[in-house]
Amino acid sequence: MNAEVPPMLEAGLSLLDRQIVDCHERPFAKVDDLEIAFDVLGHPYVVAILCGPGASGPRMRDRLGTWIVAIWQRLHPAVDPDPARIPMTVVARIDSTVHLSVDADATAVRVLNDWTLQHIINRIPGADHGAD
Repeated sequence: MNAEVPPMLEAGLSLLDRQIVDCHERPFAKVDDLEIAFDVLGHPYVVAILCGPGASGPRMRDRLGTWIVAIWQRLHPAVDPDPARIPMTVVARIDSTVHLSVDADATAVRVLNDWTLQHIINRIPGADHGAD
């Protein structure tokens, strides 16, 4: 693990809902959930950051979260989609932002963002992105 990523942290406070930036300091996602594993002694550790509606929906404890996940699953091209996943091995630093050591294009989040733009956002009347 990188020296700028502390070996121990309060995951909920230090990671959830934080902005994620790539190696060029470009923001491209937020931390929606975490993938946790346990070592041989039973101690938990964060394996990956999860992003997108498949990760944020289950954190909501009302119908809105259920609907978000259901719509995301229905629109997603995969039969049983998983949330976009960023392994902790590419996290370079954690402060008020989560800094990655890779370009956003190298993550599964970019694929999710591109798909959402193409299949949802661009189909909204008036959502012309030709000038962007």
